Amino acid sequence: MAHLEADSASRARESAFRMLARREHSRAELRLKLVARGFAEDLIDTLLQDLQNERAQSDELYAESLLSSRLRVGYGPLRIRMELKDKGVDSALANRVVAGAEPEWDRVLTMLYDRKFGCSPIRNFKEWARRAQYLQRRGFDTDAIKRVMGSWTSAVSDTHEDELTEPEPGS
Repeated sequence: MAHLEADSASRARESAFRMLARREHSRAELRLKLVARGFAEDLIDTLLQDLQNERAQSDELYAESLLSSRLRVGYGPLRIRMELKDKGVDSALANRVVAGAEPEWDRVLTMLYDRKFGCSPIRNFKEWARRAQYLQRRGFDTDAIKRVMGSWTSAVSDTHEDELTEPEPGS
């Protein structure tokens, strides 16, 4: 019987290392995957504690990895924080990791806005709202969006000023 337990423990350990070799996993995520593979709960708890003690698994490394990945594709702090919590990362840790990237949010938002909308002018409120909603879905708050896009009234006045200063064709 002890041989079966040792064999099961080594299979669980191998399975966990294969998953961790592909990418970082949160403790909760790794636990769910090991349970799905049919390993015993007490064996999983012991294994996860051993992996943390050996620094093979860390929720902090996972959170930093996910943050870096999501920053590259243009997700905002609200979306990243929500995703970390969904993956079982402690709220305090998620908040701390996301807060550590604070100076980058406006740069990420500006990059995303430019990539998606370029320099096409905002012609009406519907267009402004559509763009703002897109950025909100990506995880940016209203204040950050207004810093990059301006408020609806400032966007309209900027558009009208541009139209007034553009030379007439053929002049």
